[in-house]
Amino acid sequence: MLMPSIRRKFGGVAAVITVLVMSLSALPADATEKQYKFQLTPFAGYRFGGTFEDKETEVEYELDDSPAFGLILNFPSRGNTEWEIYYSKQSTEVDIAGFVSGENALDMDVEYLQIGGTYLFEQSKIAVPYFVATAGVAKMSPDGANTKSDTFFSVSVGGGWKYFPASRLGLRLDGRFIGTFVDSNSQIFCQSGATGGECAISTSGKLLYQFELQAGVIFRF
Repeated sequence: MLMPSIRRKFGGVAAVITVLVMSLSALPADATEKQYKFQLTPFAGYRFGGTFEDKETEVEYELDDSPAFGLILNFPSRGNTEWEIYYSKQSTEVDIAGFVSGENALDMDVEYLQIGGTYLFEQSKIAVPYFVATAGVAKMSPDGANTKSDTFFSVSVGGGWKYFPASRLGLRLDGRFIGTFVDSNSQIFCQSGATGGECAISTSGKLLYQFELQAGVIFRF
């Protein structure tokens, strides 16, 4: 059933978030904004979506929804803005029947490395809502024998809240839409061998989109 499946997928993430909130709430509150050089946020989350369409067969290949992990680095800028460097990695599967040694699914990693900025709406509050936008590269690395990785341009937009019960430690809750611009006429999930090379999908240059929910602990330095 759908609901038990959702509970299984999100149970671990929800437990981590609960522990983080309870731990941070036990710290002495300090609503005063103090000077810092940068913020480092390791996070865990869950990523949804991701569909390729083969331009020759018009068959769609979907990435499985799965956990994602990464780091976010922020540097203060002017006013209510910050620079942001965002890295996130997802280990997932894509259903490509018969492409690699008769296997029905191909393991792959989807990684994003982007740079951009955040806008903080209420910088003086303990709970600070924000908007974020970044751009960079997406790297897709199949795990099949002799397969090759592919790199594309990607962007992301999103928002969330930063919660600071203490001046140097906080909690970040974030949701973002990630779009990857797959090159027109690209061939992806390619492998080479003794008989030559072949590619599983010939794309038609469409946007591949994913959505990521995440929670992380903010360390200010």
